[in-house]
Amino acid sequence: MVAGKKTIMKKLYLEERLHESVYSSLSKSERSPEIKKIMADLAVLEKKHGNLWRDALNEPISEEHIRQQIKIKTAMILALRHILGLAFTIKIIEHTEGNLHNALTSELKRHKASKREERDIEKVRKSEEEDEDYLETRIINFDRFFKNVRDIMFGMNDGLVELLAVVVGLAAAIETPSIVFIAGFIVAIAGTLSMGVGAYLSTDYQKKIGDRAGNSSKRASALSSGLYVGIFYFIGTLFPLSPFIFGISGYIGIIIAIIVTAAVLTFTSATISLVSDKSVIKGILKTLVLSLGVAAITIMLGAYIRGAYHVSI
Repeated sequence: MVAGKKTIMKKLYLEERLHESVYSSLSKSERSPEIKKIMADLAVLEKKHGNLWRDALNEPISEEHIRQQIKIKTAMILALRHILGLAFTIKIIEHTEGNLHNALTSELKRHKASKREERDIEKVRKSEEEDEDYLETRIINFDRFFKNVRDIMFGMNDGLVELLAVVVGLAAAIETPSIVFIAGFIVAIAGTLSMGVGAYLSTDYQKKIGDRAGNSSKRASALSSGLYVGIFYFIGTLFPLSPFIFGISGYIGIIIAIIVTAAVLTFTSATISLVSDKSVIKGILKTLVLSLGVAAITIMLGAYIRGAYHVSI
C-alpha cells in the first residue's frame, strides 16, 4: 500500500472512531427519545465503518494513542454542539470526513487500490450513502434554525456585499460621514424590503410548483424564508455601515468598512460552503475576491466623481 493512501485511510479510521464516540455521547445526553435513537444508530454505523477501515489497513494500530485523541476531540465537539446546535455540529464533523474521502479518491486515481482495498472502501461508501446520510438528514430536519440557515447566510452575505459597495463608493466621493451613513441606511432599508419580498415570492412560487408536482415533503415556508432573508440582510448591512455610524470618514472609514466586512464575509462564506458541502477555502477566496473587487470598482468610481465634479461635502 502506498504511504499517502495509507495515511488517508488511517485518518478516516480515526474519524470514524471519533464520530462513534461523539454519537454515542449524544445518544445519552440528548433529550428527545427520537434523536437519542438516531444518535445510537449512527454510533453503531460509525463503529462498523471504523472496523472496515481497520481491516483495509491490515496493520497494527495504537489504540491507546487513538483513545486519547478521541477523548479530547469528543469533548470539544460536544461543547461546539451547545454553541452551534446539533445539526450544524454534525455537518461540520461530516465535512471533515468528506474532505478525506475526496483526498482518498484522488490518491486512488494515482495509485490503483488492491481488490481487497476496493472491496472495503466500497462497503464503507455504500453504507454511508444508504444508511448514514439518511439518518443525518433526519437530524437536520429536526433543527428549525439549520433548515433556514441558507436563507440566513445568503441574506447576510447580500447585505454585506451590496452595502460595502454602496458606502465605499459614497465615502470616496463624499467626506461627510453622516451623509454616507444616511444614504447607506436608506439603501439598507430598501434592500431589506426588496430582498425579503423577493425571497417570499420565490419560495411561494417554488412551493406551488412542488404542490403541483406532488412534492409535499419538500415544501418550504415562504413567510419564514422572507423574514430570515430580510432580517439578516439588514444585519449584514450594519457591518460596512459601522465606521460611518461612529463618524469615521474618508479612506480611513473605507479601510475599516472593508476589514470588518471581509471578516464577516469569511464567516458567512465558510458557513454556506459547509451547508452546501463545498470547499470552505475555495468558497471564502471566491467570495472575498468578488466582493472586494466590486468594492474596488465603486471606490474608483466615487473618487472619479469627486475629482471630476469637484464634490466637497
